[in-house]
Amino acid sequence: MSNLTTERNGRPAAALEEHPADPIVEHVILVTDGGPAGGGAQRWVAHRAKMHRLNVEIDMVVELDWLAAEAGGADYGEAAEKMLNEVKEHLQRTAPSARVQTVVTWGNPRERFEQASEHADLIVVGTNRSGRLAGMMASTFPVKLAESARCPAVVVPKSWKPGHGAVVVGIQGDDHDAPALRFAVHEARVLHRELRVVHSWQIPSMLSPLVMLARSTPDIAHSHDAVLAGVVDSLRSENLDLDIRGVLVEGDAAGTLARESVGAELLVVGSHGLTVSDRFFVGSISREILSRPPCPVAVVRPRRS
Repeated sequence: MSNLTTERNGRPAAALEEHPADPIVEHVILVTDGGPAGGGAQRWVAHRAKMHRLNVEIDMVVELDWLAAEAGGADYGEAAEKMLNEVKEHLQRTAPSARVQTVVTWGNPRERFEQASEHADLIVVGTNRSGRLAGMMASTFPVKLAESARCPAVVVPKSWKPGHGAVVVGIQGDDHDAPALRFAVHEARVLHRELRVVHSWQIPSMLSPLVMLARSTPDIAHSHDAVLAGVVDSLRSENLDLDIRGVLVEGDAAGTLARESVGAELLVVGSHGLTVSDRFFVGSISREILSRPPCPVAVVRPRRS
């Protein structure tokens, strides 16, 4: 079987293994409960090890109240260790270049991973929420983890398998886009993929008729087109080695990003910070995507100083 893939323009592209690996060593936390939802996340980390030098920490938090812990804490701990060792053995087989360790802790999972992510480069979690009902259900743990993580958080669908799609990044058109853009540029460069910059717009329903008369739809569209063009031109001038394309769509942000990232290698979305308003942003813009992701989704926010 040939180890060549085909780019969009029809030219053969070398397999990942034929490119030099990223020299930076990443500390990656792989969150798992040992269940089937983590299968995609394990494959994603193993695939990432082909182009990144990884130190992988496989984490599980056993959440029990004090009575349950007294009654059967040892049994839960042994079961957790056994499941993590199975994940570790699988990852060592599929990603032999990665350094792998396991960590079992007790307590509140959200608090534990929020603290652990402070010193990590990436935190990865799987999800099996991919059906239509998923977007209508309450917030899942992967969404909560993405809301609170202090480093980029990647949510990987259970069914994910390696492909050759673009790296897609959604932008709002303000200063808060910078961390997500830096992350997306790095991923596109290491993976040798097209970088697709997506910006969507729509006329807010609360605008009055007087406002609509003052600014016509073509004028609004032109202003957003200028925002996207400015970002794409700046990226191209700073990254001559990358294939960068801008996509402007009229429509809601979540739906647009979901459609544009079908078959993508990665979807990158930004976030304003770690405040209550940030968590509302994650909920209002990206919750639907994270609840039923069309591909691996990275939520990137500014690092706290």
